[in-house]
This record gives sequence, structure tokens and C-alpha cells, in this order.
Amino acid sequence: MIGGWALAALLAAPALPFGPGESISYRISYAHLLAGRARVTVAEADGAALHAFEFAATARSEGFFAWLFRFRVRDQTIAVWDPATRCSLRIEKTLREGKAARDQEVVFDPAGFARVRDKKIKETDFEIEPCSLDILSALFVTRVRGVPKEGALEMPVFDNGKRFRLAVTAVERETLDLPPPFGKGTKVVVVEPRLVEGTGLFVKEKGARLKIWLTDDDRRVPVRMRSKVAVGSVSADVERYTPAPASAPH
Repeated sequence: MIGGWALAALLAAPALPFGPGESISYRISYAHLLAGRARVTVAEADGAALHAFEFAATARSEGFFAWLFRFRVRDQTIAVWDPATRCSLRIEKTLREGKAARDQEVVFDPAGFARVRDKKIKETDFEIEPCSLDILSALFVTRVRGVPKEGALEMPVFDNGKRFRLAVTAVERETLDLPPPFGKGTKVVVVEPRLVEGTGLFVKEKGARLKIWLTDDDRRVPVRMRSKVAVGSVSADVERYTPAPASAPH
């Protein structure tokens, strides 16, 4: 049951560019060869006290590199996000990469508190900026708010026991030939996420480590992501896209 204040905020908010039922599948490649596949989905969160969305991202190794190096990847991240307040509620990571394994759960209090369960993080309780986002929900909030032509979209983020503000800037506009339902000559905006301080996870000395291609429309669908690695870069390109049904609640 949605509380009165949350329902009022939800009804007053503009329609979201995504909703339950949306699914995006990606082909992951390295050196133009298949390295794996990934999928990002949106669903109604089960058992949430308030109306909430569940964002799920999975990645699996496939192809030549997985066979050659016997390196198996099975990652899953599930985030729960409140569309009324636009704050994170929870994130769970189950990461299996080669012989490395990591499990993490973070519960967010939008008032400014997070509780972490992770054997690799000593602290469990953190004071954070109110309405902070987990790293997966930050991608969806970028889609909600859009990236300005000038300046940056800034968001408070809490990830792996660290607090930071993330700034997303538009760097250029392009056209791409994409599979249906997008088609040839789809207009896109290339954006770069960076830490406001200019150091850390998302940047290197000579430029951003991550670029994201968003469709230049109201949905702002991420159709390509490219991350620099020690040698070359890893790309994720959309293979299939299923929009949320028109009747899905926003």
C-alpha cells in the first residue's frame, strides 16, 4: 500500500522514461570479439513497503576469450529504487569472476544512512548524503533527469563503502545504426560519468574510463557502453530492446 504523501508525489511526477517490463540485452565485446552478454531489466519490487522498482543487471562471459582463458564471469546486481522519492532503498551484488567471489548488500535510509553487509568492508554503518543512490540506480536517474547541454548532472552516490558525488556530462552527439526498434541513423547523446572531485573510479589522468550512449529522445535508452581497460576497451552494444508496456504504472 502506498502512503498518502508518496502517492501524491508519484502522481504529481512526470511519466518516467522506463517502467516494469523494460528489458535491454547487450553483446559484450573486446577487440571486436564476443566476450559475453549482459541484460538490464525493470520490474516491480517484491515485498517493498512502498511502490518501488527493481533494477536487475546480469553479465555472463561467452565466446573466444572465456574459452581461451577459462575465465568465467557470472555477475548479478539487483537494486530497489523508489520512483516517488527517487532515492535508493537497497542494492545486492552477487559477483563471480574467475576464482573471485563477492557478495554485498546495502540498505539505504533516504534520510542519510546506509548499512552494509560485505566481508571486504570493515564498517557496517555509514552516514551518507540524503537520498543517495546506488551505482545502478544512478544510471536510471540519469535517464529520468537527462543530461544538460551545458554543465553537468550531479548526483550523490554511495558504492562499495564510499561516498561521492557523480557528475554526468554530455560530450558529443552521434547517429548509430541500431537493431529494431531503433533502426538506422538513430540519434544518440554520448555522456561521461565522472567524480566531481576529478579522481577515482570513473576517470583516469587522460580522460574518462566510461562512456555511455543514450538515445536522444525522452526514453534516453543506454544503447552502448564503453569502458577503457589496461589494453584497449570493452564495449557493450544493444542487441535487443523491449520497452515497458504502455499500461505499466509510472
